[in-house]
Order: sequence, then C-alpha cells, then structure tokens
Amino acid sequence: MLFNPRPKTTREELYDREYELESIKKFIEKKIGLIAIFGIRRLGKSSLVNVALNEIKYPSVKIDAAKIYSEFGEVPKEEVVRAILRELVKYSPLEKVREILGSIKGIKVLGVEFEVTHEVSLSEILERLNSMGRFVIAIDEAQYLRFSRTRYDMLISWAIDELENVTFILTGSEVGLLEDFLRLHDPESPLFGRPYAEIRLSRFSYSESYDFLRRGFEELNLEVPEEEIREAVEELDGIVGWLTLYGYNRYLGYSHLKALEKLKEDAKRLINLEFSKLKKLSKKYELIMKIVARGTHRWSEIKEKLELMSGKINDKRFSDLLKNLVRYGYLEKRDGGYFIPDPLVEVAFRR
Repeated sequence: MLFNPRPKTTREELYDREYELESIKKFIEKKIGLIAIFGIRRLGKSSLVNVALNEIKYPSVKIDAAKIYSEFGEVPKEEVVRAILRELVKYSPLEKVREILGSIKGIKVLGVEFEVTHEVSLSEILERLNSMGRFVIAIDEAQYLRFSRTRYDMLISWAIDELENVTFILTGSEVGLLEDFLRLHDPESPLFGRPYAEIRLSRFSYSESYDFLRRGFEELNLEVPEEEIREAVEELDGIVGWLTLYGYNRYLGYSHLKALEKLKEDAKRLINLEFSKLKKLSKKYELIMKIVARGTHRWSEIKEKLELMSGKINDKRFSDLLKNLVRYGYLEKRDGGYFIPDPLVEVAFRR
C-alpha cells in the first residue's frame, strides 16, 4: 500500500516518480557507468532505486554505505565485496560463482560460504563481474564512501573507463557531501570528464501531495474529510516520507490531530538522532538551527543572535558552520537567506 512505511519494492507501491524510474532504467540500458541520484532525506530515493533494480533484467546489488559506516566507522572494501557476493549467488549457481571468483586473492570458498580478507582486490572483483555480463551496483548514502582507505572515486572512475558492463548508482540525502565526494565538475577529481547521468528528486507539489493522500486512503477504504487532507498537505509540504507516516498513523486508527501530533513527536526523536553527529562537532549547529527555525534567515541576523547566545564568532567560522548545515541537507540557501527545507525538521528545532 502507498502508506507502507518500509521502502517500496514494486511500481504499484511507488507513487508517481515514473519519469525518474524510466530514466534510471534507460541510463542502465545505455550502459552509463555512473548514475547519481540526489535529494534531501525522506523523498523516496531508496524506494525509487529498489523498484528500478527489481524491474531491470540484470543482476544487481544494493549496499547501504551508512549502515556499514555505523558498524565499522568506515566503509571497508571487504564489506562491499561481501555484499556483492551475497547477492551474486542469488543470480548465478554457486558453482559458477566459485569458479569465477574463487581464484581471487583474499577470497576463500568455505563450502557454500565465502570468507573475504583485506587482501581482496575490489577492482579484480569488478573485472570478473564485467566478464560475466551486465551488473548494477547501487550504493545508498554514498557520501559515506569517503570514510575508507579505498579511494572509491578513483575506483569508479577506472570502472567507467574500462568496464562497460558495470553500472554504479549512487544516492545521497546529504546532498552537498555527496557532491563534495564526487566532485564531478572539479578538474582535479578522478571523475571529472567521465560520462554520468544525474537525477535530482524534488518534493511533491501541493496537488501531488493531496492526490497521494487521497489515493492512499482510498486503498484503505478510509473516508477522510477533505479539509483534514488539505491541512496535512500544508503541514508536511511535499515530503513523501512524512506524508506516508501520516497516512500510516490514520491507518492505525489515530484521528487527524493525533496522527499529526504523533508524527511530529516521532519525527523529533528521529531528527535528534540524525542530528547528533553534528551536535557532537559543535553545539553551535543546534543553536543556528533553532534560530532559523524561529524565523531568522539572513546571514547577519543569524550571526547576531548566535553571538548573543554563545559569544563572539569570526565571520569565516560562522560561514563554515552555515555551509556545513547546507552540505548535510539541514539548511538550503535561497531568496537571500537560509531556510530549513523539511517542515518537520523546522518544527523539531522550533520546539
């Protein structure tokens, strides 16, 4: 159903995004080596990639770089190889996989299992995959690839040049950080000048948000007054993840107001958890977010209020803090000021 809070896996569960979905499939068919998908949190990037991978006819693997980083404090190449091997045996007979990959240094075949050591060569794995035919590697939250002893940007650049059968799909909700990692327009970047495709997800329009909720309630045979749908649309401002959770709360039996209030409380806890890594770096990040959430948007006015709360700060240091909040996706710069793109992030910090 549309209000299923888990990432979607089929086209029927995915609302709209037809253009983006068909674009991904088209780029894969054209053997584009790198597809970069950008979008702030909770716009449905993971769902979009899931559906695309399920609809193509080629073997694929999806790797969550953020999850690997949270477990290991980096993204080791061994974990990437393990993820590839786990998926590969789903598409090919184990004997064939063992025959093709078993001779690679750093991989030991133990019955039906593979043991991977730090000696493994990811480039050799990719070469073998390329020799088997088409293969797609999707990496969620790919900005975390920068935390590794492996230069993934150089590896992807080499693969684009040398391996016509391998396609990488990289997604990132910390848009600025993924852009900084890829540096697609930087002449000193390994990926500069390499062919790639780019997709940027935007939030739903008012009419799309309204239609999404209306269709979801129809699926559940729930009669919801139009004014409640409109109020939810205005509160949640086109962020499909929040719209989905509001609809799911209604499915659970909550009234309109209770569903919104529960959503805001749950969102606040989630946002605090996500924001904790920045808060550890500097308490000023949280203060800036509170100032912006309460209606101050111009550079000079934010700085003035921050200094009243925490003492003097030089212009460069303050500008760096703002830039980092933009890179992490918590602020966006527009209309001569800084704004919070997610309405529930704004509510969380305003509270």
